[in-house]
Amino acid sequence: MKLYLFPDRKSNVLKTIQFGERLFYDNSSLEPNTAEWVPVVTEENLAGFLLRNTLLLVSKNKLLSTVLFEADKLLNLNSTSLEQRMEIADSLFRHASTGEFRGDDFTLIKAKAGFALIKSIDILNEKNIKADSSKELLDFLKRHESKLLFDYSAGKYYVDANYFWKLVENHPNTKHSDYAGYLAAEASPDVDCKGELACELEKLRRSKMKYIYFFPNGNYVSLYSKSVVAKLKEITKDPESIACFQPAPQNIQVEINTMYRYVQDYGLRYRKEILPYIQILQKECLK
Repeated sequence: MKLYLFPDRKSNVLKTIQFGERLFYDNSSLEPNTAEWVPVVTEENLAGFLLRNTLLLVSKNKLLSTVLFEADKLLNLNSTSLEQRMEIADSLFRHASTGEFRGDDFTLIKAKAGFALIKSIDILNEKNIKADSSKELLDFLKRHESKLLFDYSAGKYYVDANYFWKLVENHPNTKHSDYAGYLAAEASPDVDCKGELACELEKLRRSKMKYIYFFPNGNYVSLYSKSVVAKLKEITKDPESIACFQPAPQNIQVEINTMYRYVQDYGLRYRKEILPYIQILQKECLK
C-alpha cells in the first residue's frame, strides 16, 4: 500500500508500506481524518496519508496476534503471489529481531517467520522460478541464505530444518516449541533414497523420530509414531534382506545407534511400539 503526501491519489507517493509495518496516527496533521483517508506517521517519522481500507487498527498488546493471523490467512491462499509471501516473511523476521518479543511470543513469531519462508520457497519450487529471475528474489534468497539449503540434483531450495530445531533447543519449554518441532519435522526434505538403508534411516531419524524424542507428549506424536512404525516395519519385514552387508558401513551403525538412544527416552507406549524394529536392525546390522 502507498503512503501519499496528501489525501489524494494523485499526490506524490512517499513510500510503499510493507505488510505488518507499524504506523501511528498523526495527531499533528493539519488535514482532517476522513472516511477515506487517515493521517499517519511511520516509525522513521515520515508523515503522510493512507487509504483507510488498507489499514488495521490494533492495540499494542494485540499487534502480534493480529499480524500473525493476517499472515496465516494470506500464506494459506493459493492466490497469494511469491512477492507477497516474501514480503510477509521479511516482515515477520523483522518483527522477531526487534527484541520486543520474549518467551512464548518470541518462539511463535520465529516459527511463523520460518513458516512464511517455507511458503515462499514452496511456490518458488512449484513454479520452477529461477533465483536470478528478479533482483528482488535474488536479494530475498541472499537475506535468508543461512536458513536455506539447495539441492543441486533437483535444482530446488529447502528451508533448513535446523532453523526450527535450534529454536526448539534454545527455547524448549515455551508454549509454541511443539509447533516449531512440527515445522522442523515437516521441513526435512523428502529425499528419494532409492532403497539405500542409511538414507532411509537418517531421513526417519532426523524428522519424525527426532520430534517424538523432543516432544514425548506433543500434538503430533501419535501421527508420527504410526508413520515411523510403518516405515520401520517395511524396512525390517524380511530381516535377511536388510541391506547392511557385514561389516555394516559406519553411517548405518551411527543411525541405528542414534535411533536406539532416541527410543530409550520415548514414553512407554511408543517405546514398546518402535523398539522391536530397532532391535531387528541391531541384530542384522550390528553383529
